[in-house]
Amino acid sequence: MASRNPDDIEARSAGGGLPASALVPEFRSSPSAQQVLDAVGELGRSLLAEQGEKEIAGHLLAVIRDLFPGRYVLLRLVDMRADGGIRSYGDLEQARSGLNAGRLRIRQSALDKIQIKSAVAASALLRVEERWDSPFSGVACGFCVPLAMGGELYGVLDFGYPLGSDDGSEGDESCVLPLANQFAAAIRNERLYHDTKSLRDYQARLIEHASALILGIDSAWRIRVCNRALCELLGLSSNELIGKDLRHEFPVVDRNHLIQVFSEGMRGDDSALGESQVIAANGRNVPVAWRVAPIRSRGKVQAVVAIGQDQSVLSDLQKQLVQAEKLSTLGQIAAGVVHELNNPLTAIGVYSDFLLKRAEKRAAEGSPGDADDLEKLRTIRDGAERIRLFTRDLMQYARPSAGVPERLSINKVINQSLSFCEHLFREGGVVLERDLDMNLPDVHAVPGQLEQVVINLVTNAVQACGSKGSVQVRSFHLSQGNRVVFSVRDAGPGIAAEDQERIFEPFFTTKTGGEGTGLGLCIVRNILEENSGELILNSKLGDGTEFRCLVPACIDETMA
Repeated sequence: MASRNPDDIEARSAGGGLPASALVPEFRSSPSAQQVLDAVGELGRSLLAEQGEKEIAGHLLAVIRDLFPGRYVLLRLVDMRADGGIRSYGDLEQARSGLNAGRLRIRQSALDKIQIKSAVAASALLRVEERWDSPFSGVACGFCVPLAMGGELYGVLDFGYPLGSDDGSEGDESCVLPLANQFAAAIRNERLYHDTKSLRDYQARLIEHASALILGIDSAWRIRVCNRALCELLGLSSNELIGKDLRHEFPVVDRNHLIQVFSEGMRGDDSALGESQVIAANGRNVPVAWRVAPIRSRGKVQAVVAIGQDQSVLSDLQKQLVQAEKLSTLGQIAAGVVHELNNPLTAIGVYSDFLLKRAEKRAAEGSPGDADDLEKLRTIRDGAERIRLFTRDLMQYARPSAGVPERLSINKVINQSLSFCEHLFREGGVVLERDLDMNLPDVHAVPGQLEQVVINLVTNAVQACGSKGSVQVRSFHLSQGNRVVFSVRDAGPGIAAEDQERIFEPFFTTKTGGEGTGLGLCIVRNILEENSGELILNSKLGDGTEFRCLVPACIDETMA
């Protein structure tokens, strides 16, 4: 029997401008049993699970046209699970219009010959008829064969007989059934293959994009699975890891301990746990906690998969939490110290002021020696006042700044905050450059909160400069949006692009040696947002850093 290219179904479906009668070869009677057997064998050899639905349908139609010339053939396939509509192949030029938008119509007698699941029989895509419903235009004689396998219905195969030809339904139907069963099995295998491949690809994507570190080895200790998170940590591609022996070529410090953990998995321990020092791409030794599980086949361990968790992130977070707790305790201690200082400071202030007034009176009366006493008393009073102001600022900074918003001058807040930071500039050898616009409108905000913003930004700027450089503090009015802007710019090394968004995350810091808590900038941005403001970062490596704080101006002043 001559084979036919399955792509011929497209040419036949298109019609090529010829009348329908020209597309139907001369009618012949039903094939013999041997011919059907040979056709089933040929169809079985030509069908592969890797082929798609269209290609499989082409093979079936090619075999049917060789066996049953002179018939109209229409193959309609559905996927009851996906409900993706009807897909038709074959003599489409002879099919009724809108056929794919309807439902599969099957005779009750044909449905009785197959066993399908009750849910399939009740599907909205299926309609049971008492007699054959022709899908062809101008064709009244024919039959329909359901394509079913394993209780699932995959579609129907319709045969139609042109006018003037014999009705060979009785002989053809019994011959078509073996081919229909072979095709149904092929379609089922194709869909199972597709489902399996889709599931495999889905699982591969899950592993690849998982945030955890995933490592899999076979029974020969060869690495077979490594996901993106692990590759990024190690600075290696999957091609550089796949096929390597875990015992000899995996970048780890404590190799013997890692081998011991995986050996437990090889022995079938479902709860093997361990931690190892992995050598990261930047040369750091990263602690990774592994949970290892065996993969069995026929009762034997064929592979081992390990899920790892980078413990350095958790360790850093714990350190930052401890540091934050220390700062909180320090704030409470500072509040207690200030409270204890207030009483003696009040006494010093009151008595020094009393003595100063009395000395000034005696000096006015010409009492000798009072000039030196006056200078000393003024120094005592000024010193006490300076300590009082310092303790007041310390309290505003240490305690939560949940105050009531009020109308205030941004320059006054800046100057007061800078006075609190004088020692930072003095001890760090950093120059302060102050450029404040004296004609700014007032803003509506909580004074203590804005002071905290300025102090945080200035402290960071001084620390960024190291032992040299300068910090520039500016204020100006931004007419666009009617906002008052104050900025803090340092002459430090700048912030790397990859860190510029992370610096606002709680507990993230670029400072080393435990200097930073990673809370300052997070607090600053939250405070500005609470006061309807905005924080803008401008930084470039080697060119310093500037933080701009934009706060809405009071409307009545700017409109006056």
